[in-house]
Amino acid sequence: MKRLLLSLTLATATLTAPQATTAASAATTIAGCSLAPTGGTVTRSFFPASTRSYNLRVPAGLTGNAPLLLSLHGLGSVPFFQEQATGWSQTADAEKFIVAYPAGDPNWNLAVGSPDVRFLRDVVARIAAESCVDRSRVYVEGGSLGSWMSQRAACDAAGTFAAAAGFMGGSPNTFGGCRPTRPIAVALFHGESDPLIPVAEGRRTRDEWVARNKCSPVPVTEPVTDGAAQTYRGCAAGVTVSWRSYQGLGHAYPTGTAGADFRERAWRFLSAHRLP
Repeated sequence: MKRLLLSLTLATATLTAPQATTAASAATTIAGCSLAPTGGTVTRSFFPASTRSYNLRVPAGLTGNAPLLLSLHGLGSVPFFQEQATGWSQTADAEKFIVAYPAGDPNWNLAVGSPDVRFLRDVVARIAAESCVDRSRVYVEGGSLGSWMSQRAACDAAGTFAAAAGFMGGSPNTFGGCRPTRPIAVALFHGESDPLIPVAEGRRTRDEWVARNKCSPVPVTEPVTDGAAQTYRGCAAGVTVSWRSYQGLGHAYPTGTAGADFRERAWRFLSAHRLP
């Protein structure tokens, strides 16, 4: 497993330089929080209290408290590349939610009681202190090692995150188990030709969440031509577990039509859930 984790990487890409925020939008506030867009993606730091940081994108056109998504990079990657690999910023602009890309230290601690869970909570609190965030609609998603971390957040911080999603990851049981304080909705995505984390590991992780959330073991299956799409219902507290695999995809986020399918499915799933 250690050798496997050390081999995990995400594809890299360049990031467009952020644009300037207009004075008019920067002045817009409601109930003491800001609706001002960041004018692109900007970096926020906890310095001098900490060297930790995150990249943030607040889209233009917010009219009230917005959902917040944290997207977590994989081993050896950074927030800039996570943004490009996922395409979440463009979806956030269109769907009017805030998206942040936290930086690992330099990677993620996946153990039970991980200090990175506290860091993710701090990122949420910091963003909510500055921008108008709907705290009942805060979500976490990650790829590869980031998928393990998004699930660790679901396991250990179900009072902060309403739902979680993970792409090309494995089971949190590998790193000490998972005992969330409530049933929590989880969507898992995987490439069927992944050479680093086999799709069988993704299916095993899915089945663990189905059992953990006390869902019906018989899924509702959607016909797709490029893999599998299943939803497990009848879960405790009305949550669901979702599974989508992509035929021919390796260890990477999908692009093109499959990438659009991932973002649409993941955001539809996540945004349908709120904290109880």
